[in-house]
Amino acid sequence: MALTPRSLKASNNTAQIQSTLMKDHQQNKPITTLKRLKDADGMSVGQNKTAPNGNVIVTSEKNKLANRPFIYQSFELNGGLGNHMFMYASLIGIAKNNNMLPKIRSDSLINRAFNIPPYIVDRTVRLKNPRGKRERFGGGVYDDQMFELTDKSKNTSLGGFLQSWKYFHNVAEEIKSHFHFRSQFLKPAVEFISAATKTVYNVLSTGVTTIGVHVRRGDATWPEKLQLGYTAADDAYFNKTMNSFRKKYEKVIFIVCSDGLDWCRKAFKSSTDVVYSENHTMEVDLAILSHCDHVIMSTGSFSWWAGFLTKGEVTYYKNWPKEKTWLSKSTSHYDYFYPDWSPV
Repeated sequence: MALTPRSLKASNNTAQIQSTLMKDHQQNKPITTLKRLKDADGMSVGQNKTAPNGNVIVTSEKNKLANRPFIYQSFELNGGLGNHMFMYASLIGIAKNNNMLPKIRSDSLINRAFNIPPYIVDRTVRLKNPRGKRERFGGGVYDDQMFELTDKSKNTSLGGFLQSWKYFHNVAEEIKSHFHFRSQFLKPAVEFISAATKTVYNVLSTGVTTIGVHVRRGDATWPEKLQLGYTAADDAYFNKTMNSFRKKYEKVIFIVCSDGLDWCRKAFKSSTDVVYSENHTMEVDLAILSHCDHVIMSTGSFSWWAGFLTKGEVTYYKNWPKEKTWLSKSTSHYDYFYPDWSPV
């Protein structure tokens, strides 16, 4: 069955369920305001100041941040929200490890989707004599020289996809708090989960286990992508994993977010506990998946972050990438997939 944003208006008890779901995720509340801190020279946060190293400080997290070098992520590479989340998370982890101040532009996709702490966001990032630092290996292989910089005193601009959890293992909980969706994305996601639960079981969310299912089709099925080693999870993987959740929990509902809903309807046509997310933005879909109790991943970075942000069990498709291909040489399962996730 499909639920659209318009049909949500007919859903009852939405406010009560939304309140319950919101409370469950309060531990990941973002920093929405910052106190007017004073730096060492008595200037309030928000006032421009030129540091000894030439950086222009617009906002700061703690006293004396002006003396710390900047590390910047430009998001210059193509890619969607999932790719940019990897770049941002790695930026924060690398900055923390090297005692540097992370910066992103205010017009970034990341800042649009999430309540990023203000001290990280700047309208125009101005770095004096920055050095470029790019990963040496593929996007899914950890590069220790990226995490431990040889010269921590210089402004640095990061490059590459940086798709390994090892770049931000030191700030994992902090990253989750940064990736708190803005209200225009969070509210419809929570309302959708509430309406979906009532549609299937005609009850409130209490006692119902929600499973977010991300199904990537689209470009993952293109011949040129398949030749490079990309794979799309098949219906056998999804049905096997869904059946294992049905055995484990008495009342379950599977909420499917996908760029190939026609394929999904054929694959899950005999299931009465499946609801499809339609006509939502990518931000709302990711918010839906991450606010479910558990997640069944597909392939790709969008799925990855749905798994990372949920609080429950996560399964991933182990037959990605295809062996002996360009992508397999650029990816390490050990570096890419989170250690406590389950391969299927």
